[in-house]
Amino acid sequence: MGVTTMSARKTGRGGIVAALVVFVAVFASACASWGAVHVDADGLPGTYRDGKTGGEIQLLANGRFSATGISKSDAKMGRVGTASVDFGGTWSATPSNFVYLESDDTGGGRDMGDIQLWTASPNEVFLQPDVDGPVTLKLVRVTTR
Repeated sequence: MGVTTMSARKTGRGGIVAALVVFVAVFASACASWGAVHVDADGLPGTYRDGKTGGEIQLLANGRFSATGISKSDAKMGRVGTASVDFGGTWSATPSNFVYLESDDTGGGRDMGDIQLWTASPNEVFLQPDVDGPVTLKLVRVTTR
């Protein structure tokens, strides 16, 4: 009887472990689908606006972008502040799930590195100036091309 009980315990533990592995796999895949996703570069041109601040980023089909009404703190530009700035440059989609925004050197003392614009869908992007930092703006498409 001791051998049967031992086999049942081993089988029971194995079943719990298998169920736990399946749960973790399903949970991880669901979490991955909530975040940034790859979006075809041809579908990205348009104007994206943050509903709270009114800041906009316009991606043009020719690879240029313009940003208006973006606060210095949201763009992590030079001295952090709430004053909004306008800037532009070029954008390029990556094979992954983000777009590089490379600002033009305006000579205006804007200490600005490249910014990443993460794609959540063809209609929603997230501004993340520091790859290791938080998302600073959620922008929703208001126009196309």
